[in-house]
Amino acid sequence: MNVLCLPEASSGTLSTIFGSILKGFLSNGFGEKVRNLEEACINSTVEIYNRIQDELRPTPSKFHYLFNLRDVSKVVQGLCMSKPVSYPSEDVFMRLWVNETFRVFYDRLINEEDREWYKKLILELLSRNFKMAPDPEELFSKLKFGDLLKLDAPVQLYEYIVDKNKLIKSLHGALDDYNMSNSNKMNLVLFDDALDHVLKIARCLR
Repeated sequence: MNVLCLPEASSGTLSTIFGSILKGFLSNGFGEKVRNLEEACINSTVEIYNRIQDELRPTPSKFHYLFNLRDVSKVVQGLCMSKPVSYPSEDVFMRLWVNETFRVFYDRLINEEDREWYKKLILELLSRNFKMAPDPEELFSKLKFGDLLKLDAPVQLYEYIVDKNKLIKSLHGALDDYNMSNSNKMNLVLFDDALDHVLKIARCLR
């Protein structure tokens, strides 16, 4: 029987590893202002990972508050689903980073106190590392990213969805196609929470 002791990687090591991945990815066609966000994205993600481990520890009611390096890699993987054509400015790419961290970390939080803690942490990191100060209500209420706007296109772009009506129209089109080809009809009501859940599911499947 062997016992292996693996020391945890330092924040600097994690930043170097994941920073190299993201920097190489952003060098393929992204604008200079977007490429300059690489360091802020990686350092902020690593800080979230460290602080959420220290400050939101698992308890009997929060036994799933277990975070590991796979979570950091999932954020980077989400950023690497983007295409230059969909992210022309640093503001949109910053929103993509916020969305990916929300999907990986925020969606696992179970009460309002923890969620507010997380939102304050995001705003702090945006101010300190990104040098940005977006309106919190506008930022957090419009986190809609997905590849569902152009379902008939040969390549579905993972993009920022500004117009909710376009998303609803696209989903209704897919729903009509399903109902025409199946005897068991699905008469779904696409309210706001339903839209958010569809986008989250589509992201996981992607």
